[in-house]
Amino acid sequence: MYQNYIFDLYGTLIDIYTDEHSRNFFKKYAKWLRKQGFCFEWKRFYTLYTRLERAYREQAAQEGRFRNPEIQIEDVFRDLFAANGYVLSEEQTRCLCEGFRRTSLVYMRLFPDTLACLEGLKKAGKSIYLLSNAQKSFTWPELELTGLISFFDGILISSEERCMKPDPAFYNICCERYQLDKAESVMIGNEMRSDMAGAAAAGIDGFYINRNPVFHEEQAPIYRYVSPRGSLMEVLSQTNVLV
Repeated sequence: MYQNYIFDLYGTLIDIYTDEHSRNFFKKYAKWLRKQGFCFEWKRFYTLYTRLERAYREQAAQEGRFRNPEIQIEDVFRDLFAANGYVLSEEQTRCLCEGFRRTSLVYMRLFPDTLACLEGLKKAGKSIYLLSNAQKSFTWPELELTGLISFFDGILISSEERCMKPDPAFYNICCERYQLDKAESVMIGNEMRSDMAGAAAAGIDGFYINRNPVFHEEQAPIYRYVSPRGSLMEVLSQTNVLV
């Protein structure tokens, strides 16, 4: 029935927990920065970071290009470090963003059935795409580390496209770039308001992977398929993929 399987990343294929907001995190990152030769008092970094990120998001919303705009976190870091007298190269900016992410990471692992699902789809000759609300400087190293890149026929990350789920434009960019027939495509994700709502708005069937302890059936579900137990292997069975 489907030729194209479009996946969300975090919470669907990768189980992850990060701490990017606590006082302890910003203290640890400020300590890491000092080892890299950048002196920041953690409270100043926190204040600048939150203020600049908010300003960039407000600016993106005011521009009105997309219903759900996204920013590039590198812009925030460039301005933040400039405020402390540091002029960064693109490589330095990327490395500092990566360090920010690594410092915030509590754990990251593939869900137990991630590889079996993706391998089953590949064996059946299906095309696999990634549609992730994420920052490339955060996410690309994690895709490399988990070994997922080779499974995808196309990867779209919101920071590069400047829009994010549930904006139907994000889905449309994917379909137009890779010439996907929406009738032959299905979106697999764990977020109702992001993955499923966006897919429905774009005219693409949704497959909801319930990662919550309890599943509550919707009276008028916006998805076509659901795995109440959060099993990716049901993507294969419910969409009749032969493995």
